[in-house]
Amino acid sequence: MAVDSKRVKTLFLAASDLAAPAERAAFLDRECGGEADLRARVEALLAAGAAPPVAPAPGPAGDATLDTGAAGGRPTVAPVSDAPGLVLAGKYKLLERIGEGGMGSVWLAHQSEPVRRKVAVKLIKLGMDSRQVLARFEAERQALAMMDHPNIAKVLDGGLTPDGRPFFVMELVKGTPITEYCDARKLSLRARLDLFVPVCQAIQHAHQKGIIHRDIKPSNVMVALYDDRPVPKVIDFGVAKATGQSLTERTLNTGFGGVIGTPQYMSPEQATLNNLDVDTRSDVYSLGVVLYELLTGSTPFTREELEKKGLMEVLRAVREDEAPKPSTKLSSAATLPALSANRSVEPRKLAQMLRSELDWIVLKALEKDRARRYETASGLAMDVQRYLTGEPVAAHPPSVAYRTRKFVRRHRPHVIAASVALAALLAGIVGTTFGVIRANRAAVAERAARTDAEAGRAQALAQRARAEAGEKLASGRLESLRRSNALNTAINHATRAKRLLANGQADDALALFRRAVGSNPGCEFGRDPECLLTDAELALFQTRLGAEHPETLRIMSGLAAVHLAAGRRDLAVALYEQALELRKSVLGREHPETLQSMHNLAAAYRAAGESNQALLLGEETLRLRRARLGPDHPETLASMHDLATSLRAAGKLDPCIQLFEETLASRRTRLGPSHPDTALTTVHLAWAYDAAGRPDRSLPLYEESLEQSRTNFNPDHPYVVAALRSLLTAHLKAGARDKAARLLPELLASTRKQVPADSPQLAGQLAALATELLRGGAFTEAEPLLRESLAIRQKTEPELWSTFNTQAMLGRALLGRQEYGDAEPLMLAGYEGMKLRETTIPAQGRIRLPEAAGRLVELYTATNKPDEAKMWQAERATYRAAMTQPVK
Repeated sequence: MAVDSKRVKTLFLAASDLAAPAERAAFLDRECGGEADLRARVEALLAAGAAPPVAPAPGPAGDATLDTGAAGGRPTVAPVSDAPGLVLAGKYKLLERIGEGGMGSVWLAHQSEPVRRKVAVKLIKLGMDSRQVLARFEAERQALAMMDHPNIAKVLDGGLTPDGRPFFVMELVKGTPITEYCDARKLSLRARLDLFVPVCQAIQHAHQKGIIHRDIKPSNVMVALYDDRPVPKVIDFGVAKATGQSLTERTLNTGFGGVIGTPQYMSPEQATLNNLDVDTRSDVYSLGVVLYELLTGSTPFTREELEKKGLMEVLRAVREDEAPKPSTKLSSAATLPALSANRSVEPRKLAQMLRSELDWIVLKALEKDRARRYETASGLAMDVQRYLTGEPVAAHPPSVAYRTRKFVRRHRPHVIAASVALAALLAGIVGTTFGVIRANRAAVAERAARTDAEAGRAQALAQRARAEAGEKLASGRLESLRRSNALNTAINHATRAKRLLANGQADDALALFRRAVGSNPGCEFGRDPECLLTDAELALFQTRLGAEHPETLRIMSGLAAVHLAAGRRDLAVALYEQALELRKSVLGREHPETLQSMHNLAAAYRAAGESNQALLLGEETLRLRRARLGPDHPETLASMHDLATSLRAAGKLDPCIQLFEETLASRRTRLGPSHPDTALTTVHLAWAYDAAGRPDRSLPLYEESLEQSRTNFNPDHPYVVAALRSLLTAHLKAGARDKAARLLPELLASTRKQVPADSPQLAGQLAALATELLRGGAFTEAEPLLRESLAIRQKTEPELWSTFNTQAMLGRALLGRQEYGDAEPLMLAGYEGMKLRETTIPAQGRIRLPEAAGRLVELYTATNKPDEAKMWQAERATYRAAMTQPVK
């Protein structure tokens, strides 16, 4: 009778998972029964699998070779070693190993089609392709493929290696573990909590897809920078468990005796030898441990503490030992000064900031009884957000009764023994006490009379003591405020103001916020985010003070200015429009505050690219200010200057120059030649002359502006730097490179004094200056500036499009010097890097890709490579056509 080969395979795989010979024999007795041929085939395969492997004959390098093994003569594929250069699926070339786990390794790879980009490839290690490991690996692939969330690493593709091992391709997350990222940048507690919330939301998304991560820890939560914004990404679902569906057709067997997770971060229900009873609240516990570490710099049970224990004792500690409060952990930490420095707060304040609400939130997430934890990851995120917005949190400390029950449950034998002894003692005491009570009653009555008299005196003394203590406390707080610097004072005021506002006390909140701005004016203009009012808090003021209240309108205008400075032009325009309409209805069209709102809105329109609206509103504002304030009033002159700026932005150079000339003449007469506003109009008029192609008129004005700035300000003042740069650029445009070269050392020295060394700000300043030098043909002078800028950016912000633009610009400088061999790799790498980040390039940078493609055309034309030049001409044409489309 023929033996069913499928059944042989099924029984062989099942028996392979049983390690003990006795278990295998019992399994085959049960499954094969009296089918001797079937059992013989399975036992032959098992024997062949236990024999030492025979090395295959060497084949061509990198190729899979067929060989006939002992397992029933089945053809097998010789293993392909994991090494740089291996190409998977014809398009993923392994570059270097960047990570390794128990079952697989992660490689940096280059994808060649349909798009060229860097990706991460995860594949099983050689020798690890057992049935259970394959199942778990396939489970991770299916888990990730089911999810689509901005804070979860995406699966892009999958397949099999030439020797049959599965791999899958993920987006490359170049980041840092969340705890290391926060410590390296010394993030405050508020910033850490802001970063933690999207992690909870990502885990909630996984739970909604039926996936439990089961190994959440900082190394599986990476923070990467996307367009200068930190974005946490959850990775490694390698031990994920499906809650509502099967992730894979393979058998995924946790098995008795398996412990899944990392001890410091695992939940109590995971800390068993058969952790099948795990649900989504297990991930909530692990999130609580990560939050604990973000706040205190340590897990509740450290690795060093657990390494001193045996396995069973470690599991017992995870299941039973209560975590200390975060504030208690900090108070007793020997490294408190370093922890406080990493959180940008004084040591004495750090533990205070954790007490109460943050302690409650963390301990609720770390409840041993999962019924008392947050039900969902989003529940934990919402409570953190409530804390951040000053709302009451859902977490609260456990009751005395609950703590008593927990104590009794942990120490039941001792409590029972103590209870028996106490009962016996009480029985003896009751008899003695009954007789004593009678004797005491008489004494009690006598003492009562004396007590009443003394109580009055004691109450008076207590009231006086409380009053003195209150005075001391108020005096201490006042002294503390005096000693603190302006920023800390402002943050204290602003934080209290936000809490009062959230509780409906708008008037008190407004008074405190005024004090915050008085202590530190940067609060009002967004330089200190912890002080800044948000859109939500503006809405609360509108609700509680009224939309037309003068203070509400002032706050609205201040918030609009913050949005405009941060590049959020649409939000700024909307707020300025709303403030203008309210001021018109309350104050009238010609009130000075209404006219200021019109002036602000016109500037916002101009910044948002709405030239026609900026011109119309600017003309109306100027007309009303001339009529109400007079032609030479400073505010009228400010409207003239801004309207001329709008005319230049709209390309109307003749009326722009005429209006700037009128403004400059009036400001020289009214304010004096050295006033900052006069200098500002001077340089703006020079820019207008430049745009109109009249360098004979612009150069004298640039020189005048520089002389004014040097007279009135220090050499490193921003006005001096701007005047130097403008004059240097004008000399380059006029072809006077020698004059520009003489200004360059002074400009560089002043620039370096303005911004921190090795900072992104310095890199940006150097790149902007080098751009002007390149436009003027000063390639030799531009090269060292670009190399310094690129080195800083590759160290501080390696993934930003501007870093790759700087790389392409350095190639352009070398191209100008005809160093073609060095220029080509820089220009290609810069272009490819920008293309991969095309969606993050701001609107004003859209020209960079066709510019970079055009320089490659120039390179390949100069090096006599017509085919490459033709290809890059087509690439440049594609992007030029795309630039004619409106920006979304």
